Amino acid sequence: MSKVITLPSGATVKMRDPATLLKKDRDKVLEIASEQETASMQAVAMIDGLVAVSVVEWSFDLIPPSIRLASLGELTPRDFQVLSNEAMKAQDYLFPDMETDNPDNPKVDTANSNA
Repeated sequence: MSKVITLPSGATVKMRDPATLLKKDRDKVLEIASEQETASMQAVAMIDGLVAVSVVEWSFDLIPPSIRLASLGELTPRDFQVLSNEAMKAQDYLFPDMETDNPDNPKVDTANSNA
């Protein structure tokens, strides 16, 4: 199921439900991010990639970012901020938290037997 959001400019964007994203979408986000050399630019590119895989269609007179990533550069900062905030929901789905506090991966709390 997709969701339509209205941006500050009045343009509308149809976003994918994060639960419909696949591994190939995660690979595309990582590919976009890996094209940058510095960590800060990789973080920016990661957000662009999340937007690119999340946008199904939009009312802008621009090629959708999944086809032409550079279209994102033509958005106003306010529109892009709202769009990227919405796309960040996909990050949690595509890159699930792998912390050691995860109940599926419990910490060992016994003494070291090698000591």
